[in-house]
Amino acid sequence: MRNRMIGLALALSAALACSSFLFAQTSGQQGMASVESPAPTSDLSGLWIRLRDPSHSPINLDFGNAISPMTPWGEAKFKAANSVYRSSSPNTVLSDPIFSCFPPGVPRVYMHPFPFQFIQTTGEIVMLFEVDSLRREIYIDAQHDPSLVPLWMGNSVGHWEGDTLVVDTNNFNDRTWIDRIGHPHSDQLHVIERFRRTAQDHLVDDITIDDPKAYTKPWTARLEFKLRPWKLTEQFCEDGETFLGLEKKEASPAK
Repeated sequence: MRNRMIGLALALSAALACSSFLFAQTSGQQGMASVESPAPTSDLSGLWIRLRDPSHSPINLDFGNAISPMTPWGEAKFKAANSVYRSSSPNTVLSDPIFSCFPPGVPRVYMHPFPFQFIQTTGEIVMLFEVDSLRREIYIDAQHDPSLVPLWMGNSVGHWEGDTLVVDTNNFNDRTWIDRIGHPHSDQLHVIERFRRTAQDHLVDDITIDDPKAYTKPWTARLEFKLRPWKLTEQFCEDGETFLGLEKKEASPAK
């Protein structure tokens, strides 16, 4: 009887030891899993092309009814810029700064039928645009740099709100247009964008434009983009080439 009790005690001790070992091993494995398999982060990487809005304009020249009323200053600027615009042939807006090879600025850069690509790193997201081979640097969890001179593409900082990249851009010069028909902006332009991937192949950008010198109140618009398996090509505004010719070639890129 005594030997049986000793045997049972030893067996129980062995079982408890084994159980403790398995528990520790399982806990360790779970801890390792949490380190080796972190929660997925938001990913906007890929090459995107803007979708056309058939309810608005066949080639999306402007932001349509989204634009709020202009101030007297904005109206005067728009009238001057729009004076040579002809609705039947919008490419005759030869006063458009891009036809002098000036950068388009933001959000005007999205008015071209050229793709762009997101490149993501820990502290910075870079947007590479095929149009004029432009780049836009978005610094994550950073502050605007007050020492910069006014810029064509502005100074952009960003942060993540869940799966949404919020981009805050200011410090623009006043030498670009908002869209292709001449809506103006001043050096007080402030642009907030909220990029979100709604599906693997679909991206939305909710844009807020705030420019108290040009518009009576802030206004918002939504742009949508489709993921494409293309590669960016080198494209520059240069002598002997025009945006008109390039856009004709790029409007229907090879699939």
